[in-house]
Amino acid sequence: ARRVSLSVILDRAQKAEFDLWHAEDTAFGALPCDMPDPVTDGWPLLASDGAPLLTGSGAQILLAARWICLFASQPTETIYGSAEFQIQFDVWVMP
Repeated sequence: ARRVSLSVILDRAQKAEFDLWHAEDTAFGALPCDMPDPVTDGWPLLASDGAPLLTGSGAQILLAARWICLFASQPTETIYGSAEFQIQFDVWVMP
């Protein structure tokens, strides 16, 4: 496994969604979870010259990658004003 530190900035609605996911889906970090690979998922697939590859209809082809993770630390949060929250936590990315 590889340890990765993550940090996200969330608005109130996103924080509520994160809190619910962390409590119910991961049992406060005790259960494994899957998440998009932030380095790969959603980025365009590129040709060797750096041009984006397209489908026959001209749509961009995007990469897809998921991580299976376990929490390595409990999330900590920093509040910015009344509407933004920075959530920081470490995960173990399973091979």
